[in-house]
Amino acid sequence: MIDLAAHDVAPFPSFTNARALSGIALYSPTNQRGGNRHDQASREVLVARLATLLRLPLRPEVVSTDDVGPDVLLVPRETLVDGVGPQAPLTTTSLLGGRVPHAFVATKAITHGLIHPDAACPPGWSSAMAERLGDAALDGYTAFCVADALEAGRRLLETGPARVKDVNGKASLGQTVVRNAKELDAVMAEQDSDELARFGVVIEENMDEVETYSVGSLSVAGLEISYVGDQQETVDHKGRTVYGGSRLRCVRGGLDRLTHLGLQPEAVEAVRCAAVFDDAARRAYPDMILTRRNYDVLAGRDVRRRRRVGVLEQSWRVGGATGAEVAALEAFARFPDLLQVETATVEVYGKAAVPEHAVTYFSGVDPRVGAMTKYAVRLA
Repeated sequence: MIDLAAHDVAPFPSFTNARALSGIALYSPTNQRGGNRHDQASREVLVARLATLLRLPLRPEVVSTDDVGPDVLLVPRETLVDGVGPQAPLTTTSLLGGRVPHAFVATKAITHGLIHPDAACPPGWSSAMAERLGDAALDGYTAFCVADALEAGRRLLETGPARVKDVNGKASLGQTVVRNAKELDAVMAEQDSDELARFGVVIEENMDEVETYSVGSLSVAGLEISYVGDQQETVDHKGRTVYGGSRLRCVRGGLDRLTHLGLQPEAVEAVRCAAVFDDAARRAYPDMILTRRNYDVLAGRDVRRRRRVGVLEQSWRVGGATGAEVAALEAFARFPDLLQVETATVEVYGKAAVPEHAVTYFSGVDPRVGAMTKYAVRLA
């Protein structure tokens, strides 16, 4: 049983669209079963807090949309894909996360274009998206076969090191920097051709002196918030540098409202790049449903020492920063005149002290990753 009373959650005012909902539930279709224990526990806390915030009954975990009506707000672990699993109607009111027309649309693959117009690509691929992105992404390519990936990699290596990225990788994992054709060949030799044809691989210019911004928006029950912030890194139990949390500055409304925060020029550029990506994706794949949109935007120096800013990837599902997003929703609900708020999520690989007013999302031992502590807190 999750005890929310100690955290003094403020319910939403009754005028929101939550009145049209009969409940909220975790949504775990068969193709999304499993995963890390800490992720599942975090989602359980997240949904429980939203249930209290929205004054909604907390329903049992849902495996099929056929088991509930269209008035239940569903929170899946991953971005949903059309044609995979039950296809009951979902809307922006009944889904917290995202639904896309093809599996590759939910991955890093759409951040870049193909090496040439006749390159291999899956059905539904939009070449127009990369054209719309322009300078909102770093230099790079997406490839769906080894030959195209090698050509793309060699082209990037002409100017400096390149980064080969697993398009489904999370928490900064699944990435390898290559500095010559031999290293590129070795990485590509490890690729599964069937997975490559389905999802693709990204080859991108490598950057130094980097900082990663989080820019995004969350819309639930009639209230939309947007945010900009930065990400922290930590070290996992295998000694790898991984995602360690986000610190966000949140406002009511859409991404355009972030321009009122008086941001530093680089943060303003990060917001612009995220907004360009968001618009390009919606135009390229107009049938998507997106109620949680998060964009990782990198700022760093390229091989010529120029400072560059570009979108790395999108996350259209509840994720690492969602605890901070919900903390912002709670603050805005409690204080109707509040215009902005700072919140954060923290992930520590090990046992860690949790601040007094923070909300613990996980504290224990995950069988896959080991001891871990995750929490969210309002900062200001």
